[in-house]
Amino acid sequence: MQVKKFEAPTLQEALDTIKRELGPEAIILQTKQNRRGFGLMSKGSVEVTAAVSERAAQKKETVDKRIPESYKSKLSQAPASRQADVYESYLEKKLERDRVQLSGNSSSPSKKITATRYADIEDEGGAVIENSKPEELREYSTPTAVAAAVDHFASAKETAISGLQEEISNLKRLVDELRKERKRAEYLDSDSPYSATDALESAFDLLIQSGIERRHAVQIMRDTSRGLGVEKRADHESVLDQVADHLLKRISVVSFFEGRVTAENQRIHALVGPAGAGKTALIAKLGTHSLRARQEKIGIIRVNLSSEESADPLVVLAKALHVPYRSVSSSEELQVAIQDMSQCERLFIDTPGIPVRDQTAIRKLGLILSSQAAIRVGLVVNSTIRDQELRETARSFRELNPKSLMFTRLDEAFSLGPVFSMSQHVGIPVSIFANGRKVTENWENASAERITASILNIL
Repeated sequence: MQVKKFEAPTLQEALDTIKRELGPEAIILQTKQNRRGFGLMSKGSVEVTAAVSERAAQKKETVDKRIPESYKSKLSQAPASRQADVYESYLEKKLERDRVQLSGNSSSPSKKITATRYADIEDEGGAVIENSKPEELREYSTPTAVAAAVDHFASAKETAISGLQEEISNLKRLVDELRKERKRAEYLDSDSPYSATDALESAFDLLIQSGIERRHAVQIMRDTSRGLGVEKRADHESVLDQVADHLLKRISVVSFFEGRVTAENQRIHALVGPAGAGKTALIAKLGTHSLRARQEKIGIIRVNLSSEESADPLVVLAKALHVPYRSVSSSEELQVAIQDMSQCERLFIDTPGIPVRDQTAIRKLGLILSSQAAIRVGLVVNSTIRDQELRETARSFRELNPKSLMFTRLDEAFSLGPVFSMSQHVGIPVSIFANGRKVTENWENASAERITASILNIL
């Protein structure tokens, strides 16, 4: 058996292609509606899986080689049942000729083997028949063309029709067996293989492709399938709406600049994370916004864990903005720096990038920051890193008790699926999204809608 998939803009075009390539005896196994193609202006398409037996495929190949090109297009316009009769008749004639050639004689005068060419055979009156064609080709030389030939072969032998019916029954049984063997989707509670629909499977694949961990995707689809009726499970729009609703409910966000602050209710933010996460650039963005857009007095503090660390670029920023700056290396120095900046409404504490496996440095930093209970720790993560690195980062910096997640370089990220997975993994809300390296722009407060739109590819 030959099984092939065909994709076309419409179902009718797909069926026409199947009829042309596999022949009239092809069986449709499955149809699937693809909502999206590739590109911004792309349209949906239909994917059809069809099968044909080896015998039927060989029959079509044999007959196609013998039918003149001028008759193939006419034959293709005939109904499938008529085409099947034509193919069967041609095959019978070919088999009869093969048997005659093997036996060396024929019981029928019309099948007499002769070494004389058709063009040289004389009729009963002795005249040579010119432009003679084989019998099966002469049948198509009349003006009625294929239509008359199809009608002629409509009365094919009953045994041939019975054989086709038996072959179709065998194919139907095979399809039923394949359906029964189909693995149950892991996000479905029902054991019935028919509970899974193309719409559910498409949504599940979309979650996985967006970077969401499988266990989270399974739970989302499980809740989605439970909340939909049998009919809506097959509707792509209904499924995606339900998935979006569950994503929005699971995503937790918090505003970085919530409310108005004063020197009495001072906000102290410490940004931590691995090397290359973009903490320093993010402090520059947020500090500039706090100072210029919100008219807040700010101060900048740098925590150093080693005397060998390079110069801090925030020194230049502090001078340009005319704001106080301190560099500290212990909890005592940090306390003094905070006291010196008591008139500031918001303080930003920059920390060195620490490798995720350097637990010694992480503990040292934790001791310094934990000395001040008012400090709010934000974990800064590069959104382009892989799932395993995200999980390892969350595990390593959990000791610092971060209160929010901040993701940088979103302009380079394929999808925000990993952002969702990490927030679910650590149970911490997301607060900031940042792009690029420009100081005064390209950052935004995180939103559940932005994450959901990115995951479902509807930006």
